[in-house]
Amino acid sequence: MSDEPDLLYDGQQGSFKLADADAQDAGRLAFILDQMAARPAVQTLKTWALEQLAPGPADTAVDVGSGTGEDVVALAKLAGRAVGVEPSPGLRAEAVRRAGASGAEFVDGDAAALPFEDESVDVLRCERVLQHVADPAAVVKEMARVLRPGGRIALIDTDWATAIIHPADPGVLHRMVDYFLGQSANPYSGRRLRGMLAGAGLEISGETAATWIESQEGARQGYVAMMHLNALQGGVITPAEAEAFARGLHDAADQGAFHMSLTMYAVSAVKGPAV
Repeated sequence: MSDEPDLLYDGQQGSFKLADADAQDAGRLAFILDQMAARPAVQTLKTWALEQLAPGPADTAVDVGSGTGEDVVALAKLAGRAVGVEPSPGLRAEAVRRAGASGAEFVDGDAAALPFEDESVDVLRCERVLQHVADPAAVVKEMARVLRPGGRIALIDTDWATAIIHPADPGVLHRMVDYFLGQSANPYSGRRLRGMLAGAGLEISGETAATWIESQEGARQGYVAMMHLNALQGGVITPAEAEAFARGLHDAADQGAFHMSLTMYAVSAVKGPAV
């Protein structure tokens, strides 16, 4: 549902965790998802995934963790049936509102227990969801269960260990990043996509990557701008170090010298014939 990890948001209302679904602030989450969906790297990978999946008029297509539903609407233009699986009631309602008469459907569901029969889905996509899942390999096997023989799947996710942030004191940044990675459910998701698909018995059909480069405004809002506050709360940096980190980012942004980049990955696969 999002490329922003759960720990960036305070309490249940800003969390993408399944356990918090009923208490989420849907308006806030929709805003976050819209911001992420507009990133060029995300758009590049969305386009690539749709080309790999190549849904047709006879296909049933599913988006797991469909959020605000734009990708289900895109599938509905090509597939015979397009269904978004989303556990957040608020996000499902927003997706229905946005989808209008597109034909896109939205259902409640957990990625670890999809509401579909065995081998009943032709096309399946899942974007920026596995990073929030404690047992992503089990979720990918569940996705493989519902795919028909010959069915196509595309996964998109982030590898948060690829983040590059400048400027920052190396020692302070190292402690902050280690804390962040330790608090995240599955921060290395991007690098694991290929192996999880292969481990689920699927044949890899394509893989690619895109780099998200943050704008200068990112020094004051979003992932990087919150890092020092989370690390300070976790006790891994001092108040002086937190202040110096934030001040350094702001000063760099004022000069157009702030840098933050992050690599996202996408892998597609096909389910072989039954044996």
